Amino acid sequence: MKDFNQIISVCKETTSISTKVVDDFLIYYAAAWNNLEYEMNRTFAAYKHITQKFPKEWENKLKAQYIAHKIFKDDGLIKKFLNHSALKRMNQEEMAYLKFQAENPWRFSFSIIKEKPFENFYVMEDVFRGEEFLLYSPGVTNTLKSQPTILWFNMIAFNGACWQSYGPIGAYRSFEPDDIFFFATELNPEIEDEEDLASALEIDPVPYMMLIAGANYPVIVNKKDQMVHAIAEYDLDNMDTKSLTRSFTMIILSSMTDRGFKALAEGLNAYGYNFSPDPFVRVTLSMVITASEILKRKIDLLRYEHLFSKESTPVEKENLDRLNKLLHLAMKDINAGRRPDIEAYARQAGVDPETARSVIGQALDRFKKMDKRRKT
Repeated sequence: MKDFNQIISVCKETTSISTKVVDDFLIYYAAAWNNLEYEMNRTFAAYKHITQKFPKEWENKLKAQYIAHKIFKDDGLIKKFLNHSALKRMNQEEMAYLKFQAENPWRFSFSIIKEKPFENFYVMEDVFRGEEFLLYSPGVTNTLKSQPTILWFNMIAFNGACWQSYGPIGAYRSFEPDDIFFFATELNPEIEDEEDLASALEIDPVPYMMLIAGANYPVIVNKKDQMVHAIAEYDLDNMDTKSLTRSFTMIILSSMTDRGFKALAEGLNAYGYNFSPDPFVRVTLSMVITASEILKRKIDLLRYEHLFSKESTPVEKENLDRLNKLLHLAMKDINAGRRPDIEAYARQAGVDPETARSVIGQALDRFKKMDKRRKT
């Protein structure tokens, strides 16, 4: 059995050295190296529409995390820095720390909690690399006290006994691994598998850092079903569908729930087809919203949706905008665990109080049910 108290000692000692060597010196030293600070600011500027919503200190922490990754990632700057005269100020223990980190690259990880073997220790599974690792993170513990979390995003470093997180922690209430893969392919359509995604993440982690913008979006449910976009597209040339191919060249299955998609596939299969119950694309509503915000464009999940959709009237659009504003105002209180001031928000949004009470009441009921299910 692991001696967790001994590992805690290692973690605390490593944190102490890291604070002095990395936070207080190396981050600033690296920022001035070969215009790295300019490169960083230019990269982050592309996402100013997202970062401007964050507290200023949060953006600064993300930038420090970005530079630390540039230093300690695989083939990072640390291998060049070790021979620089500026590091002669380091003592033997600090140099030993830096050399060890150079041999054990830091990396970003999307992961889930598999087990909690000891206080502040978690057995994590990297959902794209398929690897398990032991993580020491009081930050994860503190986050779990305030919100349920499905998926985690950390930059992790090995200290010889376990892994520790460095910088801001991404704690997503509703994002799932499929959502991250969906986002990755929207960023770069050439990404085909988990290995491609892991490589892309290490090359440019900044877009993935921006996903924190949707971290607090809740799981959206309708009765017992989670609301998702589940879509599959099939080429009829490869199927025995003679009656269909007279008029169509492909068929698209689409549903807003997992159960609905499975029922749709099974219903068609009853007529002799062989549609998989698993969709080609499965993405939560919260990721579609977040990806659209980050990428500054509408996400087109169904290429032919416009052929079947009815254009909303100006009055309908105005009413929907008012309801969206109402929910946006209320969500701040709901996420913080406060009771929304329904009458005040109804006046601000231009929604009649009765409708506002009904809409916000349904949202509150769904949150209570979600929290109750997670606790059981």
